[in-house]
Amino acid sequence: MGAARDLEFHADRVGEVTDDEFVAVTQETFVGHAIDKFRDFEPRSDETTVYYLYVTDNSGRLVGVMSLRELLNAPEDDVVEDHMVTDLVTIDADADPEYAADEIAERDFPALPVIDDDGVLVGVLRTEDMIEVVEEEATEDILKSAGFSFADVESSRSSAILESSIPRILRLRLPWLIVALAGGLMAGGVIEAYEDTLEAVVALAFFVPVIMDMGGNVGTQASTIFVRGLALGHIDDRNAMRHFAREGLIGLLIGLIIGGIGAGAAYVWQINEPYAFELATVVFVGLVSVCVVASVVGYVIPWVMNKLGFDPAAASDPLITTVKDVTALLIYFGLAAVLLAELL
Repeated sequence: MGAARDLEFHADRVGEVTDDEFVAVTQETFVGHAIDKFRDFEPRSDETTVYYLYVTDNSGRLVGVMSLRELLNAPEDDVVEDHMVTDLVTIDADADPEYAADEIAERDFPALPVIDDDGVLVGVLRTEDMIEVVEEEATEDILKSAGFSFADVESSRSSAILESSIPRILRLRLPWLIVALAGGLMAGGVIEAYEDTLEAVVALAFFVPVIMDMGGNVGTQASTIFVRGLALGHIDDRNAMRHFAREGLIGLLIGLIIGGIGAGAAYVWQINEPYAFELATVVFVGLVSVCVVASVVGYVIPWVMNKLGFDPAAASDPLITTVKDVTALLIYFGLAAVLLAELL
């Protein structure tokens, strides 16, 4: 048996992620000899576990399989053909890796034999190999969160970005960027509405980038985690509300910590001003609020987009940015207008 193939960056067929470390014998082999083959088998990696004995005919075509337990319980002077299972579950070497991952997950097998078009055993597909495949598919979704929407998710990401025509690239990227632009204009409208507040307390402007950037960072983290969880099947209808509530709590804890740091910096920075405490309070509440909002919408918006049939990876970030920016600025300036009213 040769060396196991390394996992391609993006596997297009099962054969690319097939492991060639397995034990196989012909159907005329005695059980005792097959057990000796197991004893002599030395995998190259300590992490490789052999679960089954594969039985082939003289042409290498897979005709049966035996578990290690079945093999050890069989009389050593019997041939394996008398004890092998012939009702086989196999994967074609040219099959889609994502389909193979679903097959392994559905049947709960630690490994499945891989055959070519002639039925010849070419390797074994192990659960640990498929974990990497599923993670690659999730990574594709994360790439699309930057604003790309692929018509064919099986296409190479590099080809989709580099080889498409300019008009097609614009069609892929512009719609959600226009949404982000609209969100920016709305945020600008909120700032304009509180122009008098800014003129009265110029220091408020110093913390606008902090409020908006922190919301963007928290929202991006949340949406990335959610899209990955959705792609891997960790989030579904049964546990969505639990994840929403948990993310809201996480956002609150992050907000309390970040808000405390930001408020302390604001107070020390403006300590000689009579409104230092009020400004610190505004910064604290603003950061806490934006972290909670960004965390929750970072989960809820991708979920809603998925339910509506849109690509959650491509649509989420622009919508999250719009919601958290407008909400954060309304809270920030609204609270400032109340607490700093005597200065206006």
